[in-house]
Amino acid sequence: MITLFYLLGYLALIGCAITSFLKIREYMKKTPLHIRWELYPIPHEGAKTKHGGSYMEDSDWWKHEHKANHLGDLGALLMEVLFLEATFKHNRPLWYRTYPFHLGLYMLMGGAIILIITAILRMCGLDPATSTLLWLIYGLINIISIIGCLCLIGGGVGLIMRRLGDPGLRTFSTPEHYFDLGLFAFFGLTGFITWISNPSFAELASNFVYNALTFNFQPLGSGGFVLHMVIGFFLMLWIPITFMSHILLKYFLYHDIRWEDVATSMSKKRQALILKALKFKVTWAAPHMNPKGEDKTWVDVATSGYPVQEQKKDA
Repeated sequence: MITLFYLLGYLALIGCAITSFLKIREYMKKTPLHIRWELYPIPHEGAKTKHGGSYMEDSDWWKHEHKANHLGDLGALLMEVLFLEATFKHNRPLWYRTYPFHLGLYMLMGGAIILIITAILRMCGLDPATSTLLWLIYGLINIISIIGCLCLIGGGVGLIMRRLGDPGLRTFSTPEHYFDLGLFAFFGLTGFITWISNPSFAELASNFVYNALTFNFQPLGSGGFVLHMVIGFFLMLWIPITFMSHILLKYFLYHDIRWEDVATSMSKKRQALILKALKFKVTWAAPHMNPKGEDKTWVDVATSGYPVQEQKKDA
């Protein structure tokens, strides 16, 4: 049975990697050319960011290469990912619930990275029973784990209550939203129970990671920790195929959509995408677009003069 537990962990990790890759590939392959948002300020505009300007303010901007300040992009993305800056500014009541939830996720993910480093140190010869360094790391992991679990519980329950109590959010909430939030809260609850019912949560977690990396399928001595990790395995497989997958696509959603400001005249790639889009078939009809429902491309519709004819007819 314990071997099956470790095998589930390997399968969850491999499955998460594969589904995440497929999700990103699907986005990059199938997402059509978007309509520019024209939302300013754009953080890679450097000094112009302060007043919400862009390189198009410059004289003859189309004659010069636009040099973006990507450190500005990185700083803004970190502020959004780590602190949910936009939610804090524009929806403070929601931020008080969603930030603890995200902070719990960040702390548990950070703890997992520390555990991997700890396992490598153990593989290099450090003994948890005698190493002061590992003793300090275990103390840090214990602190991170309890805070992360409590944040997940409080944030998850808070978000569920917010969706139930806010008429706007309730309208757009699906059973999946409640299930996902509830599952994360339950994951935090099992972690919390395991933390308080065992001498050291960090030691359990460290032994599990070390055993997994060394293929040493030894019992962990805690059914609560095993349950906690099985839920974690499921979440690893579940996240990439649900709305929670925005964590994988946030980079693209910001850089490809919100902050993308390359002029079409300066991008052969965008020109090619536009030419390709113009050849798509129009599959719907409207008085101002394709009133007869004919088999036409967007080029045909754009050059058909329907809008002008309709205006003349109405006049």
